[in-house]
Amino acid sequence: MNKLIEDLIKIISDNYLIGVFKIEKSEESTVGNVYIIYSNTEKFVAKIYDDLNHTKSMIQLHSDLSDKFHIPKIIQSKNNSGYVEILTSRYLVLYSFLDGIQIGKKFNKLSEEVVKKVASELRKLHELTSKTNNYNLKEVPFLISNNIERKSLLHFDLTKGNIFFYENKIGFIDFDDAKYGPSVCDVAILISLLFFSKKRGVDKNSINLFIDTYYDKDKNLKLEEIKYIKEIAIKWVNFTLENNEFNPSTTESFEVKKKLIEEIKIDLKNN
Repeated sequence: MNKLIEDLIKIISDNYLIGVFKIEKSEESTVGNVYIIYSNTEKFVAKIYDDLNHTKSMIQLHSDLSDKFHIPKIIQSKNNSGYVEILTSRYLVLYSFLDGIQIGKKFNKLSEEVVKKVASELRKLHELTSKTNNYNLKEVPFLISNNIERKSLLHFDLTKGNIFFYENKIGFIDFDDAKYGPSVCDVAILISLLFFSKKRGVDKNSINLFIDTYYDKDKNLKLEEIKYIKEIAIKWVNFTLENNEFNPSTTESFEVKKKLIEEIKIDLKNN
């Protein structure tokens, strides 16, 4: 057992009403700051942050939204705090382990029902966080037209691994990349992540279904926003490639994704 794991067992045992049985580093975390905590009866997720403002943003976000959405809850410490400072400028936040399974593992191909549920839940998330930047989130990090008026919290990383399916409900995890900005950004990013791929090409039917469900009967909003989807998707891919060090296979996947987005023949204006 390495020193950090030993330290975490002691920190969590000392600061939370949890008897820690085992701790494992999450292999799915690209940042390497995520640990799975096992007690005798439950599992939890511990994240270690190095920015106090971001730590507080995540605590407030999950505290506000976990009773409205299927997302992880904040586990309070013995001192009724949402975090524990474990080293100088390092902060541990303990989350509940979200029930369910990632849609990428549960479904070989997303059914129409799942696509519609994801679209509806994302629209609900945007609607309930649309007024102000309550969580002190960073703005979208690339230039977008000032003509897009509707803004909200953006998850900004809705991969198939961050969307869960549980008892016919959709859940979201990993809000660490969350931003504040035009809601249509999440629409463009999710479409890019779920429906464009090197392996499967372009799933045009799911794109159409997702857009139709997300905007529902709000035809005017749909006409206002969908003209920006392709532009935002390409800018997001460029930003992702420029700001991450991926292995060659992942880089190629994003480049193929970008090419497919650029060549898509769907006329989104008439979707």
